[in-house]
Amino acid sequence: MKSPMNPVRRAVTASLAVSALAALPAPAIAAEPEPVTGNSDAAANIAIVKRFLDEVVNGGRFELVDQLWASDLVWRGASLGELRGIEAYRKALESSVGGSFSRMHLDIKDVIASGDKVVVHFTNSGINTGPFLGRPATGKYAVWEGIGIYRVVNGKIAEAQFVEDILGQQQMLGHWPGSGRQ
Repeated sequence: MKSPMNPVRRAVTASLAVSALAALPAPAIAAEPEPVTGNSDAAANIAIVKRFLDEVVNGGRFELVDQLWASDLVWRGASLGELRGIEAYRKALESSVGGSFSRMHLDIKDVIASGDKVVVHFTNSGINTGPFLGRPATGKYAVWEGIGIYRVVNGKIAEAQFVEDILGQQQMLGHWPGSGRQ
């Protein structure tokens, strides 16, 4: 059994944690971003990311990728790998959104922005109608959570990193022993 922390040590530890948090810049938080007025980089960056998610991911308007992403972009999808360049990214996006899952929809749960970074907490959903991760289509509907971190430079998304619950998704599709989620 662990012995309880000494009260003096607990107070010093708490004080150090509060001091460290106070030194961080305060992020701009917006579940639904305000209209961009030109005086806030964070608000402008949120609008760019939200436009991408609404019009490209949810709307299937792949022709907008060139307007919203830098040509030398870097996309990192954790267990899904890394892509470099707009052509590689466009092919992967069209394959996933336009091929592996039909009626795919990304629902924004929260947005936090600071400087050139925009963090989006989301749920994604769709019907698995095409091969995904080397596995055949199941025809099953799945919902999974994720977090994306976008870096916006000169009005375009230059970099993105994602962590998504692919294990939960694969369990819902029947590819892995389930956790009971359906």
